Amino acid sequence: MNTESKFASLKEKEREARKQIIIESALALFAKKPFYDVGMRDVADEAGVSPATLYRYFPSQEELFVEAFIQDISSVSKAFEGMVKKDAPATIEDFAVTYVDHLIQNESTFQMMTYIMLKDNMDDQALKEFGAVTRIFFDGFSRILERYGVKENVRLYAQSFIGALSGIIMSYRNYAGKDKTQIREHILKVTRITAEIYSHKLIP
Repeated sequence: MNTESKFASLKEKEREARKQIIIESALALFAKKPFYDVGMRDVADEAGVSPATLYRYFPSQEELFVEAFIQDISSVSKAFEGMVKKDAPATIEDFAVTYVDHLIQNESTFQMMTYIMLKDNMDDQALKEFGAVTRIFFDGFSRILERYGVKENVRLYAQSFIGALSGIIMSYRNYAGKDKTQIREHILKVTRITAEIYSHKLIP
């Protein structure tokens, strides 16, 4: 590798390191306060860069949010991969509880996901990246169904199931008169009932 190539490689590594610092700073802020209260200037201050520098790495707020979401969800994606690859695939209930409990325990992840889902006029590239990472859930559940011998409408069942689980969280995350522990218990109870319905319907 010549000197010019080495320099270009070093510059790219430095750029990726700065980008990673910005993403980690955004995630740190999301852990401290509501996702929707975090602005680009807040992230720039947390990362120790100017807003202008931040926008060079992330031209829009949506792009930053999607990158943060992708990184935040990477840990749980490994859990889903493990569920599918086991000699005996995970049950539908195991899959459902893992999905729901991760989003309950990681409020910022859930906020980012719902924000991106509901945002009008999202940047095309950001939407494409978001779609790629959320396919982890659909693909994982589809593969579990296939391991159990389901052959028809697998993708539709996966879309229906993930939609149902997300809807359960949205419906009960602010359940009036209950504390966080009670809310989690109720959401998981409804999740298990939903998983049981799908199991009886789909698995011979």
